[in-house]
Amino acid sequence: MINWLLSAVLILLLVYVILLKRELRRLKTTITTLSERQAYGGRLSLEFREKNLLEVVDALNVWIDEVEKKGQVYRESEENIKLTIAGLSHDLRTPLTTIKGYVQLLPITEDPVKRAQYITIIEQAIARLLSMTDQFYDLTRIETKQKEMELRPILFSTEVEEVLFSFYEQFRERGIEIEFLANSADRTVLADRIMLTRVIQNVAQNLLRYAEGHVTVTFLEASDAVTLQVINHVKPGTQVHIEKIFQRFYTENTSRSNTEASGLGLYLSKKLVEGMGGMMTAQLSDDKFTLLIKLKKGI
Repeated sequence: MINWLLSAVLILLLVYVILLKRELRRLKTTITTLSERQAYGGRLSLEFREKNLLEVVDALNVWIDEVEKKGQVYRESEENIKLTIAGLSHDLRTPLTTIKGYVQLLPITEDPVKRAQYITIIEQAIARLLSMTDQFYDLTRIETKQKEMELRPILFSTEVEEVLFSFYEQFRERGIEIEFLANSADRTVLADRIMLTRVIQNVAQNLLRYAEGHVTVTFLEASDAVTLQVINHVKPGTQVHIEKIFQRFYTENTSRSNTEASGLGLYLSKKLVEGMGGMMTAQLSDDKFTLLIKLKKGI
């Protein structure tokens, strides 16, 4: 009886060892080919479910998940770099080409009126270049976490009014009328003044490029936040893809080419608002475009 039991135990141990070794060989093969299968999900599994082996596989799967997440972040970062280089090259080429063309015209132009006009165009192109480089600089500092926000209580509606008023002549030239609604009292929010100014400037530039006619500006107050709401009619022929407007280098398609748009304005603005602990969203209904900027209330 004892010999029979001993034989049975030995057979069971032998089977256990064989199954364990087979499973270890399978795991070794799977781990060896892990890099080839990562794009399709590289988690490990067991056919022979032994407790200690399960614990090892679970620990390996946690490590694999972390590696795959880091790999995904790296791939996205690599794509962003390629996109940034392509977008930067495209956006800088237009004003540089403009400057080059009119600089070549200046020496052969004797008409003082035309020369003054060419110089004005060159100055405007240089201003666009400086604005673009500032945006790229801000974007780089934000995405590499080098930019720290100095959040202080700021009068929201006062800041918005001052920035939009600085664009008064440009709005007037394009037939855009800004109307402030429900603005009897000012609202204080926590924000970085320089970055908030940049956000509102980008909003104004967006209005100049794509808005038509009447624009309404409203401040919506909640218990813990204040939301700036800007509503405008979009120009005829403008195709707005609402799901893409906050993507880097996205510009709306219009019936005429827009040489001033860098495609960074709303993307950068959203990053800046989020850096100040706020939220920036947009809505589109028929030909009405609504931009919402929500910031925390100041003390």
